[in-house]
Amino acid sequence: MEEMSNPISLSSSQASSQIPTHLRNNIYSALLSSGGIPAIQSTLTHELQASGWTTNLRSYITQLLRTGECTTVGEVMERVMSEAQLGGHSQKSNGMTNGVNGVNGYKETEEVNLRIPERAVREGVRVVRRELEKVCDITVEGEEK
Repeated sequence: MEEMSNPISLSSSQASSQIPTHLRNNIYSALLSSGGIPAIQSTLTHELQASGWTTNLRSYITQLLRTGECTTVGEVMERVMSEAQLGGHSQKSNGMTNGVNGVNGYKETEEVNLRIPERAVREGVRVVRRELEKVCDITVEGEEK
């Protein structure tokens, strides 16, 4: 495992703009060797599971495939990404709710909120920042150390 005695130096403007490929690869390598990537993955996995998001996602995908609304992985990905951006407020409905459609009281596709929970986003940002600070030296222009 590589020792990170020389952190990668970044200015705040470099950190907030498109990072050159070689620098991005250096950051990835540093995060991998320091154990940062597994820490980030573990935190996000825990938060998403604790909120029930992964269970909701699995159920939604299963439902899309079982009902035939989606038949390919590409279609599933497109629907999931669309629902995640909409936050469960699907545009498919005509707004009519005068009864139950489908079998066993379920609509063809139950409305589900696939937005990433705020707590998972907050914790994800916190752990990414913490892990980046271990391998990068980010300096803010105009700020003295």
